[in-house]
Amino acid sequence: MVSQGLAGSQPERQQVWRRTLDEALPAKQLAEIRFYLQQQRALGRGAFKAMVKAKARRFASTRPAHRPHRMAKEASD
Repeated sequence: MVSQGLAGSQPERQQVWRRTLDEALPAKQLAEIRFYLQQQRALGRGAFKAMVKAKARRFASTRPAHRPHRMAKEASD
């Protein structure tokens, strides 16, 4: 197994993998991945999102965190 060649013990291997992954992904990109995962949405280019939307028959991009504002007419009712 490749990961066993990284270090001697399991905790050392975990530490090596964490350092490797921390170096591979900038904080901004990691935050974007987490944001999409929290909303269970597709992360990728527009064509990929369009394909996911068509096949899943559901919205594939992220949305703002809160409900939309009420329309003026609805607020007066």
